[in-house]
Amino acid sequence: MSDLLAAATTARANAWAPYSRFAVGAALRAESGRVFAGCNVENAAYPLGQCAEASAIGALVAAGERRIVEVLIVAGAPPPCLPCGGCRQRLAEFADDDTPVRVAGPDGAILLETTLGALLPHPFRLRPPTALASEPRAAADRLREAANTLSPVIGLVLGSGLDAVAARIETVLEVDSRDLPGLPVPAVEGHRGRILLGRLAGVPLVCLRGRPHLYEGHPPAAIARPLRLLRALGCRIVVLASAVGSLRPDIGPGSIALVSDHLNLFGINPLVGPNDDRIGPRFPDLVDLYDPALRAVLRAAAASRGVALAEGVLAGVLGPCFETPAEIRMMRVLGADLVGMSMVPEAIAARHGQLRVLGIGVVTNLAAGLAPSPPSHAETLAQAAAAADRLGALLEAAVPELVRCP
Repeated sequence: MSDLLAAATTARANAWAPYSRFAVGAALRAESGRVFAGCNVENAAYPLGQCAEASAIGALVAAGERRIVEVLIVAGAPPPCLPCGGCRQRLAEFADDDTPVRVAGPDGAILLETTLGALLPHPFRLRPPTALASEPRAAADRLREAANTLSPVIGLVLGSGLDAVAARIETVLEVDSRDLPGLPVPAVEGHRGRILLGRLAGVPLVCLRGRPHLYEGHPPAAIARPLRLLRALGCRIVVLASAVGSLRPDIGPGSIALVSDHLNLFGINPLVGPNDDRIGPRFPDLVDLYDPALRAVLRAAAASRGVALAEGVLAGVLGPCFETPAEIRMMRVLGADLVGMSMVPEAIAARHGQLRVLGIGVVTNLAAGLAPSPPSHAETLAQAAAAADRLGALLEAAVPELVRCP
C-alpha cells in the first residue's frame, strides 16, 4: 500500500484547485500491479472540473489497463474525503464490489477503509466474462516473486480455531490477505486473514489461515477467488478444514470427520454469473467432489496412528445464525450428518477450477436440539482449538501420501 500512498500524495501536490482550495490525489492499482495516479483539476466553470479518481482512471485506461483492484485517496482531513457519486460509478466500471477503498489524510494516516460495494451498492456494470477469473493473477505473481523457490502442490484452507495446524508449517513467506489486491478478506473472530507459503512434512504448500464467508456480505463469486489463487500458484489438491456441527450424537465435539458429500442449502452458488471457460466448464459435475482416493489416504493415516476418524455428508448453510432444532431435524431427514457455513461453496469453486478436494470437518458442537445447551461461537473456537493439534499431526502424516495419490 505504500506505493499507492506515495503516488496519491505526489499527485495531490500537483492538484489544480484554485477555487475550492481543496487538493485531492488518487492512486489506483491495476490488475497487473501497476499504479496510476491522478489529481483534481478545476476550472472557471467550477465545479465542472475533473475529480482525482477520474484523472487516475483516464491514465489507467490510456495505458491499456482495464481492471482496478485497489483504490487509495489522499485529501485534507477530517472528515475522510470519499469519492463522489460520479466517481464511484466510474470506479465500478473497472472494479468489483469488494475492491478495497482507503482514504488517507495529508500525513498518510489511514482514516477510513471500506469497499467499493459499500460505497455504491447498486452500480451499473457491463463487464466481459473473462474479467471474472483474472483478479487473483496479480496476487499470485506477487507471491511467486516473494517465494520463487517454492512450487506448492497442496492448498490448505483453515477455519475457526485451527491455527495450531499452521504452526506445524515450515514457513517461507507469510502475508496479509489485505496486501493482495482482489482477494476477499475474512473478518470473523478466529480467521486471521493470512496467507502462508511453506512446507509441511517436506511438501510445499499454500495455507490460507482463515477464510471469507458469504454471511459477511461478500458476493458469491468472491468466495471462488482464494481457490483460484491456489490454482494459479500451482496447487493440484486443496484440503478444506472447517469447524462443523454434528447431527449425530455418536460424532461428538472434538471429533474429526471426513466429508464424503454435501447438501448445498445456501440458496446460492459461487459459479452464478458469466463463466470463464479458461478456468472450468459452464456446468461442472460434482460426482465424487470429495475425492475418494484422497479420503482413503487420510483414513489410512488415521488408522496407522490410532486416530478416530468419522465420515459423513455435510449440509452447507448460509448462516450466520446457528440452525433451529426444526432445521436440524429436516437436515437429518435429507441425509446430513454434519452442518457448516463455509466449505460447500469453496468445494464447488475448487472442482470448477480442476482442483482435487479433501474436506475435513472438526466437530465443535452437537447441533441445535441435540445438546443440553445452545451452540455458540465461543464453543466453536474452543473445541476447534482443542482438536487442532490432532488434526495437524494427522495432516503432517498424510500430506506426503496425498501428493503421491493417483
